[in-house]
Amino acid sequence: MNTQSSSMKTWIWIIVIVVIGGGIFFYFYGQDSSSNTGGIGVTATGASSVDQTQVLSLLNQIRLLHIDSQLFQDPAYTKLYDYSVDIPDQAVGRSNPFAPLPGEATKSKPAAGATR
Repeated sequence: MNTQSSSMKTWIWIIVIVVIGGGIFFYFYGQDSSSNTGGIGVTATGASSVDQTQVLSLLNQIRLLHIDSQLFQDPAYTKLYDYSVDIPDQAVGRSNPFAPLPGEATKSKPAAGATR
């Protein structure tokens, strides 16, 4: 009976290894080259027609944009004040972060031929 359970475990391990191997194979080699683009449709020119229409639509929206320059003469805008503060440059850290700190005791390494 021990031989039968050993044989059963062997077959289970073989099946697990084959399934994992098949999964790895299909993950790397099972996809065709057109689906390897990460979900982006790519044509021979490098961009799909949907992407081109979206770009053209956005460009048209930008062209139609109109900024009213009266905003900059508004008294509420001219009364605005910049309260930002300049932050001075500060030292970031030590030149060698692994060097021992000053005042810290260091362990000396024994000589090459020395024994304890």
